[in-house]
Amino acid sequence: MKKLIIIIAFGIFSNNLFAQEKFSDYIYPTPTEEFKDSIGLINAMPDSKTKAILQDKIATFYFYSNADSAIVYLNKSEKIAKLLDLKILLALNHLSTAMSYMMMKSNYSLGLYYVNLSKKEAEAVHLTDPIFQSNLYMQLLGCYSGLGSYSKVKKMLTPQTLKIFEEGITGTELWTPVGMLGVYYSQIKEYDSALKYLYKAVDLNKNLPLSKKWGYPYYVIGDCYIKTKQYQKAIDIIEEGRQIIISNNYDKDITQTYEIIARANYNLNHLDTAVRYANLSYKLGQKVNYTEALLNSSELLSSIYKKMNKVDSAYKYLLLSNEIKDVLTDKSKVNEIENINLNEELREKQIQEEEANRKKLIIGFSLFFVIGFVSLSIYNRQKQKNRVRQIEDDRKNNELKAARDLQVSMLPKSLPTRADLDIATFIRSSTEVGGDYYDFFPQDNGVLYSVCGDATGHGVTSGMMVSITKAGLNGIDAESPALTLQKLNNVVKKVDLGTLRMSLNIVEIKDKEITMSSAAMPPIYLYKAKSSMVEEIMNNGLPLGGLKNEGFEQLSRTFDSGDVLVQLSDGLPEAPNSKGEMYDYDQLKNLIQASCHLSAQGIIDTLIKSVDVWMEGQNNPDDITLVVTKKK
Repeated sequence: MKKLIIIIAFGIFSNNLFAQEKFSDYIYPTPTEEFKDSIGLINAMPDSKTKAILQDKIATFYFYSNADSAIVYLNKSEKIAKLLDLKILLALNHLSTAMSYMMMKSNYSLGLYYVNLSKKEAEAVHLTDPIFQSNLYMQLLGCYSGLGSYSKVKKMLTPQTLKIFEEGITGTELWTPVGMLGVYYSQIKEYDSALKYLYKAVDLNKNLPLSKKWGYPYYVIGDCYIKTKQYQKAIDIIEEGRQIIISNNYDKDITQTYEIIARANYNLNHLDTAVRYANLSYKLGQKVNYTEALLNSSELLSSIYKKMNKVDSAYKYLLLSNEIKDVLTDKSKVNEIENINLNEELREKQIQEEEANRKKLIIGFSLFFVIGFVSLSIYNRQKQKNRVRQIEDDRKNNELKAARDLQVSMLPKSLPTRADLDIATFIRSSTEVGGDYYDFFPQDNGVLYSVCGDATGHGVTSGMMVSITKAGLNGIDAESPALTLQKLNNVVKKVDLGTLRMSLNIVEIKDKEITMSSAAMPPIYLYKAKSSMVEEIMNNGLPLGGLKNEGFEQLSRTFDSGDVLVQLSDGLPEAPNSKGEMYDYDQLKNLIQASCHLSAQGIIDTLIKSVDVWMEGQNNPDDITLVVTKKK
């Protein structure tokens, strides 16, 4: 009965769903816990505008509690919105998708893609609502700061923008513009300005009931104090805002708050407390699929256990965070401190000797014993630590060499030789072991399957994911790209590598047609010789290893003489220059269009030369992979 009542209630707010689409159609209250009872009924409804709105609302319900589920329902709502041509809903949907990838998955590049997509869609339907526009602007700031484009963020924070944010210090939502202004300054590491605006947000809480107080500024202030090494202040401000943060009931904020407490206690040498809160942060991060919290808390746990000399636990969390660090503390500082202590002791002994000559002999023996014992202890400890370090370094180097050899063996030994195709490839890792992958699977009937993938992160663990992917593809019979991705997703899910994921696209190349499907990869670019235009094909599903039994969409296009197909990982379009600015997908698309008169290898040479000039001699921070197929 309760489910039926809830559905009827939604019917009331959506009674105008079949009229002309308006922004006001999509303004609805935040869902409560009872909303879960109606999810099954909503999913069973026939496709309609009502269902699209309700599925978008389900995504809102899951946003802070399960990011993967939120993205699933945003994709469901998007599919219906496209089918029914609901342009305003698409703009709102893509903005919410951008927020999910940026805030919860820490995928700033994919977040930026969806923000720009939402911006174009809003401009097309003249969506100028101030709430939507301010939210759009905030997501752009968040994405650019997350990508390290600090100069761009500073340009966006114009005097006019600052005035709007400062004047809009109150609002109907559980956040304030002036508080968000403090957040953006903290993200570009201008901590004095950040604290100025954040404390204004905290002051606003003083005159509000608990249900209206906003807890997030307390966390960001704590983070600013951590960055400026004011650890006790960080603990104090978190304690001041702890009740408010908990009452907001946002698991993401609570996860980050636990990390701040852990990091401050770690720096104050309160290691037991640091371990407890770092574990709370890690477990809650797992619950809500919050990627950045998992990375930060696992790295912090590694540092804490290292300080406690628990080497096995430290190495375990190093692997999880995929950022290998030394197990031991800085030797020079340890020696310096011990030498200072020894000199102080010597001076004290000398004073005693001058004051009491009759005790000289005893004091002399005492000094000799103390010096010898301390020196021997330091020598033995240093020798033992150096031996442990050498063993650990040798083991890591051997693992890296084995992983590198394994990664190279995963790539095809030669390219396919189909008479009507000109194929070229390129791969360059950012570290010793990369996570990118490409492959080809020729069939007896002449069909060719072209694969391009990108595993999460770098190093040994990403090499494991590439191995699993290669083995899985070899064990799956030739199917359509979408069905192949679905079967491969179930294989990766069963192996269960924790937070590790695999992005992948597959293109089936027939004589005059290509069919493609993608799992969270960048766009596939298709140049049509007849029109001399490049189509950017964005057909994204979730990464492999996320949800069990995930479905994937696929698209087909004609493939005629002179046409060019470009598959790639995100390392090239997201390569930064010295100013932190991204190479950008639009620049890539334009260069592809201008170079498709060349051979497949010529196209790759042109693209790689362009991005190397852009990076100004710097190493690429992410793996770069290109697969170019030209129809003769």
